[in-house]
Amino acid sequence: MDTIELAKSIVSKSIQKGADECDVFISIDDEFSTTIKDAEIESIKQAVTHGLGIRVFKNKKIGFSYTTDFSTFAIEKAIEEAITLAENSTPEPDNKLPEIENLNKNDVEIFDPNVFSINVDRKIEIAKEIENFAKSYDPRIKVESTGFGNIIQRRTLASSNGFISEYEGTIFEIYCSTIALEDGESQTGFYSSVSRFFDKLQTPEFVAKNASIKALQLLHPQKIKTGKYPVVFDPITSATICSYISSAVNGKNAYRKMSFLFDKINEKVANETITIIDDGCLEGGIASKPFDDEGIETKKKLIIENGILKMFLLDSITARKFALPPTGNAHRKYNTIPSPAPTNFYIKPGNKSPEEIINEVNEGLFVTKLIGFGVDIVSGNFSKGASGLWIKNGEIAFAVDKITIADNLSNILKNIIIVGNDILFFSNIASPTILVSEMTVTCD
Repeated sequence: MDTIELAKSIVSKSIQKGADECDVFISIDDEFSTTIKDAEIESIKQAVTHGLGIRVFKNKKIGFSYTTDFSTFAIEKAIEEAITLAENSTPEPDNKLPEIENLNKNDVEIFDPNVFSINVDRKIEIAKEIENFAKSYDPRIKVESTGFGNIIQRRTLASSNGFISEYEGTIFEIYCSTIALEDGESQTGFYSSVSRFFDKLQTPEFVAKNASIKALQLLHPQKIKTGKYPVVFDPITSATICSYISSAVNGKNAYRKMSFLFDKINEKVANETITIIDDGCLEGGIASKPFDDEGIETKKKLIIENGILKMFLLDSITARKFALPPTGNAHRKYNTIPSPAPTNFYIKPGNKSPEEIINEVNEGLFVTKLIGFGVDIVSGNFSKGASGLWIKNGEIAFAVDKITIADNLSNILKNIIIVGNDILFFSNIASPTILVSEMTVTCD
């Protein structure tokens, strides 16, 4: 299917039918996944999903429709529906397409041709290897499931402002989910490896080992006294903290005053150890792409620099509300209109290892698992269930479970006093190990 020509024809027809402006976003995902349990295939999936979204502007009003049917009849119906919705919506002065000043696109490496040469049998074999490694790691380990997945993403964008382009990307993932059993007690562990490139996945043995360790280290938890303690977050849990910050610097949330950072541009909002980056052209990044979902070239941006909030993540319409240029952060699915979202969003690594950070703590908590929701981006209030390891005299002492950690995200940012060197991207949001100087830790 020539999606470029299809998108161009939809733009042309929309203008002919009365739209002032129009853009078309076409999404095609070719996905494979399999899960293994007890050496048997528990599930296997091979599917292609596709759809296209049509956004039209008429008299500063927006109409949107989408379809998964690429027939001429269905597309013409979708165009008419989008125009009708625009005619009956509320006008806003910022409702128009972005001006594309630079029609060049980044040359980012995000597609692995190996995706076509790895057959299904090999994918199943890899998932089985992970299970075997986990089972042999420790007799106390029971493997809940292991899996292999990959996806080919194809994206096409055409706009009446002159932008027409497309790209392809691949993502591979392997994972292991474990249960550690001993003396009638059980703890769960999970570990995955995600990459744009098959050859850059961590080994099945490494994934199995880490999933096993994460379960085993939580066995036999002990009680602690409620109080205020230093808290260390590992790369998985610190990435969760980072995800809340990405929501707080989302321009749409900031404009609506639905973020505790809405009025803090150019102010110190974090410890000077903290620099947070959003990089849409990071080589091999999970969310890297040559242009955002409105055709704006992606780039590397300092969101927080040495503790100072520098900018929000903006799509074109939100950017106009701030009288600023868009930042290359428009994101959409075929069935949604664009809105701001992070690309590869991460805390810049420091120079200390996790072991060195733990050595800095006399008594405190090392968080390896966060549970539940309990976060309000508007106020910044943070309260979540957690599990992990207790630190005494700079060393891991014992496991802790069924605890709650609480503070405000504003305080957490200001109290991150050490940033580790062990960043690892499990998704598009990542962070190294971090040390927060003090949080309230409550034992249930």
